[in-house]
Amino acid sequence: MLEVEHLRKIYDGHGRSVEALRDLTFRVGAGELVCLVGPSGCGKTTLLKCVSGLLAPTSGRVVLEGTPVSGAPANMAVVLQEYGRSLFPWMSVAANVELPLKQKKLPAARRREMVARALEAVGLSDAHAAYPWQLSGGMQQRVAIARAIAYEPHILLMDEPFAAVDAQTRAELEDLVRRIWAGFAMTILFVTHDIDEAVYLGQRVVILSSSPTIVQEDLAVDLPAERDQLTTRAQPRFTELRGHVYEQIQKAKATAPPAAGV
Repeated sequence: MLEVEHLRKIYDGHGRSVEALRDLTFRVGAGELVCLVGPSGCGKTTLLKCVSGLLAPTSGRVVLEGTPVSGAPANMAVVLQEYGRSLFPWMSVAANVELPLKQKKLPAARRREMVARALEAVGLSDAHAAYPWQLSGGMQQRVAIARAIAYEPHILLMDEPFAAVDAQTRAELEDLVRRIWAGFAMTILFVTHDIDEAVYLGQRVVILSSSPTIVQEDLAVDLPAERDQLTTRAQPRFTELRGHVYEQIQKAKATAPPAAGV
C-alpha cells in the first residue's frame, strides 16, 4: 500500500541547513494498522507531511499503491491533532462531513448516504444537525474522523489525533479507531508520542530515532487481534512490549544519528 524509500528532508534558511529526516525506509501493507512513535522533535510531523504530499522530500520518495506521491493523493485522508481548526464552525456536523465528498461529484442522495454511514460509525448519528462549537472536544474529533472515513480513502493518516483530549475520551477514541479499521477494511498510519497508545493500537510499531531521523526498529506487536482497554493492557506481553518501546526511545534520545554533511 505505502512505501517510504530512503526519505530525507533538509530545511534550508537563514544561512543554515537542518537535516530533519535521514534515510527513512519502511512499508505499510494493505489493511495494516501501523503506529509511528519516537522522541519529541524527531520529525514525525515532517514525515507525515512528506507522506501526504504536502511537503516535498529533499531526496528519496513515497510510493502509494505503486504511484510516486508528488502532491496530495486522491485516495488518502488525514486526521490532525487540531480538530477544532479543521472543522468549519458555521457548518453543521453533516455539512462538515459532506464537504470533501463534493469533490467526487457524487449525486446528493449518495453523499447523504455516505455521511449517514460515517456518522453512525463514530456514534454521532443524532448530532448531524449540531454545529461543531456545540460539541465536546472528543465529539469534534469524531466528526473529523467521520469526514475522513466518509471520503472512503484507501489509507488514513492520523497525526497525534488524541493528544488534546482527556484520558477517558482518548481510550474511547482508540477503540473507535480499531473498530473503524476493522469495519472499513482501511489501512491506517497512526503517528503518536504515546507509547501505550502505539502498542495498544498497532499491529506494528515503527520506532524512530532522534533527529535527524532514521527507523530505529520496526516492531511486530504480537497481541491478540481482539483488544480492549482493561484486558489487553493487563496482559504481561503488553507490559513487555511497552517496556521495550520505552527502552528504545530512551536509547534513541541518548544516541542520536551522527551528523552528516548537508
